[in-house]
Amino acid sequence: MSPLIPYFILSPLVAGGLAWWTLTRIGRKRNERAKGSLDAVVTRLKGQKVLGAVDLFVQDVSWSGETELSPQNCRVRVVMGGQDASAIPPRFEVESAPGAPRPPAEVLAALRVLDAQATEALKSGGWSWQRPTVAFEPAAGNPAT
Repeated sequence: MSPLIPYFILSPLVAGGLAWWTLTRIGRKRNERAKGSLDAVVTRLKGQKVLGAVDLFVQDVSWSGETELSPQNCRVRVVMGGQDASAIPPRFEVESAPGAPRPPAEVLAALRVLDAQATEALKSGGWSWQRPTVAFEPAAGNPAT
Protein backbone atom coordinates (compact mmCIF):
# COMPACT_ATOMS: atom_id res chain seq x y z
CA MET A 1 0.00 0.00 0.00
CA SER A 2 1.37 3.37 -1.00
CA PRO A 3 1.90 6.02 1.70
CA LEU A 4 0.34 8.64 -0.65
CA ILE A 5 -3.16 7.08 -0.59
CA PRO A 6 -4.25 8.81 2.67
CA TYR A 7 -2.96 12.12 1.27
CA PHE A 8 -4.98 11.74 -1.95
CA ILE A 9 -8.10 10.90 0.07
CA LEU A 10 -7.81 13.51 2.83
CA SER A 11 -6.58 16.55 0.89
CA PRO A 12 -9.76 16.93 -1.25
CA LEU A 13 -11.89 16.52 1.88
CA VAL A 14 -9.93 19.18 3.78
CA ALA A 15 -9.96 21.55 0.78
CA GLY A 16 -13.69 21.02 0.26
CA GLY A 17 -14.44 21.63 3.92
CA LEU A 18 -12.37 24.81 3.93
CA ALA A 19 -14.09 26.08 0.76
CA TRP A 20 -17.54 25.29 2.22
CA TRP A 21 -16.74 27.10 5.47
CA THR A 22 -15.42 30.18 3.62
CA LEU A 23 -18.40 30.42 1.24
CA THR A 24 -20.89 29.95 4.09
CA ARG A 25 -19.25 32.72 6.08
CA ILE A 26 -19.22 35.11 3.07
CA GLY A 27 -22.88 34.29 2.33
CA ARG A 28 -23.93 34.94 5.92
CA LYS A 29 -22.21 38.34 5.97
CA ARG A 30 -23.75 39.29 2.61
CA ASN A 31 -27.19 38.25 3.82
CA GLU A 32 -26.87 40.36 6.99
CA ARG A 33 -25.79 43.38 4.90
CA ALA A 34 -28.71 42.89 2.49
CA LYS A 35 -31.23 42.67 5.34
CA GLY A 36 -29.70 45.78 6.90
CA SER A 37 -30.15 47.77 3.71
CA LEU A 38 -33.78 46.63 3.42
CA ASP A 39 -34.34 47.79 6.99
CA ALA A 40 -32.74 51.12 6.00
CA VAL A 41 -35.27 51.47 3.17
CA VAL A 42 -38.10 50.91 5.64
CA THR A 43 -36.66 53.49 8.04
CA ARG A 44 -36.02 56.03 5.31
CA LEU A 45 -39.43 55.87 3.64
CA LYS A 46 -41.81 55.20 6.54
CA GLY A 47 -44.02 58.20 7.30
CA GLN A 48 -42.52 60.34 4.56
CA LYS A 49 -44.76 63.00 3.01
CA VAL A 50 -44.35 63.51 -0.72
CA LEU A 51 -43.62 67.12 -1.59
CA GLY A 52 -45.28 68.80 -4.53
CA ALA A 53 -48.76 69.18 -5.95
CA VAL A 54 -49.96 65.73 -4.90
CA ASP A 55 -51.44 64.66 -1.59
CA LEU A 56 -49.46 61.48 -0.89
CA PHE A 57 -47.65 60.09 2.10
CA VAL A 58 -46.03 56.76 2.88
CA GLN A 59 -48.31 54.98 5.29
CA ASP A 60 -46.41 51.71 5.68
CA VAL A 61 -43.26 50.05 4.32
CA SER A 62 -42.37 46.39 4.67
CA TRP A 63 -40.25 43.81 2.92
CA SER A 64 -40.54 40.08 2.53
CA GLY A 65 -38.80 37.28 0.72
CA GLU A 66 -35.41 35.67 0.49
CA THR A 67 -32.30 37.85 0.40
CA GLU A 68 -29.49 35.32 0.37
CA LEU A 69 -30.15 32.96 -2.52
CA SER A 70 -32.71 34.69 -4.70
CA PRO A 71 -32.79 38.48 -4.28
CA GLN A 72 -35.09 38.79 -7.28
CA ASN A 73 -37.80 37.13 -5.15
CA CYS A 74 -37.51 39.79 -2.44
CA ARG A 75 -40.25 42.44 -2.44
CA VAL A 76 -40.49 45.87 -0.81
CA ARG A 77 -44.13 46.89 -0.27
CA VAL A 78 -44.87 50.62 0.07
CA VAL A 79 -48.45 51.47 1.10
CA MET A 80 -49.42 55.01 0.15
CA GLY A 81 -52.06 57.16 1.82
CA GLY A 82 -53.58 60.52 0.91
CA GLN A 83 -56.16 61.81 -1.55
CA ASP A 84 -54.15 60.89 -4.65
CA ALA A 85 -53.35 57.36 -3.45
CA SER A 86 -56.52 56.02 -5.03
CA ALA A 87 -54.99 56.77 -8.47
CA ILE A 88 -52.19 54.23 -7.85
CA PRO A 89 -52.89 50.80 -9.40
CA PRO A 90 -52.54 47.79 -7.05
CA ARG A 91 -48.93 46.59 -6.72
CA PHE A 92 -47.64 49.28 -9.06
CA GLU A 93 -43.94 49.20 -10.01
CA VAL A 94 -42.30 52.33 -11.42
CA GLU A 95 -40.47 50.23 -14.02
CA SER A 96 -43.61 48.37 -15.08
CA ALA A 97 -44.10 47.05 -18.59
CA PRO A 98 -45.48 49.30 -21.33
CA GLY A 99 -49.25 49.20 -21.47
CA ALA A 100 -49.61 48.46 -17.75
CA PRO A 101 -52.00 50.73 -15.81
CA ARG A 102 -50.23 53.92 -14.72
CA PRO A 103 -51.19 56.71 -12.32
CA PRO A 104 -51.42 60.36 -13.46
CA ALA A 105 -48.15 62.11 -14.33
CA GLU A 106 -47.83 64.04 -11.02
CA VAL A 107 -48.37 60.90 -8.94
CA LEU A 108 -45.95 58.93 -11.14
CA ALA A 109 -43.28 61.61 -10.69
CA ALA A 110 -43.71 61.44 -6.90
CA LEU A 111 -43.46 57.64 -6.93
CA ARG A 112 -40.31 57.85 -9.06
CA VAL A 113 -38.71 60.06 -6.40
CA LEU A 114 -39.58 57.52 -3.69
CA ASP A 115 -38.32 54.66 -5.87
CA ALA A 116 -35.02 56.51 -6.41
CA GLN A 117 -34.64 56.98 -2.64
CA ALA A 118 -35.29 53.28 -2.07
CA THR A 119 -32.76 52.35 -4.77
CA GLU A 120 -30.13 54.62 -3.21
CA ALA A 121 -30.61 53.01 0.20
CA LEU A 122 -30.42 49.54 -1.36
CA LYS A 123 -27.21 50.26 -3.28
CA SER A 124 -25.49 51.37 -0.09
CA GLY A 125 -26.19 47.91 1.34
CA GLY A 126 -24.81 45.81 -1.49
CA TRP A 127 -27.75 45.57 -3.90
CA SER A 128 -25.74 47.16 -6.70
CA TRP A 129 -26.18 44.63 -9.49
CA GLN A 130 -29.70 43.44 -8.70
CA ARG A 131 -32.40 44.67 -6.41
CA PRO A 132 -35.69 43.54 -4.97
CA THR A 133 -38.98 44.63 -6.50
CA VAL A 134 -40.32 47.90 -5.04
CA ALA A 135 -44.11 47.94 -5.39
CA PHE A 136 -46.43 50.81 -4.47
CA GLU A 137 -50.07 50.30 -3.57
CA PRO A 138 -52.90 52.44 -2.22
CA ALA A 139 -53.98 52.03 1.38
CA ALA A 140 -56.98 49.76 1.85
CA GLY A 141 -60.20 51.44 2.89
CA ASN A 142 -60.25 55.22 3.21
CA PRO A 143 -57.55 56.75 0.95
CA ALA A 144 -57.23 59.83 3.21
CA THR A 145 -56.00 57.82 6.21
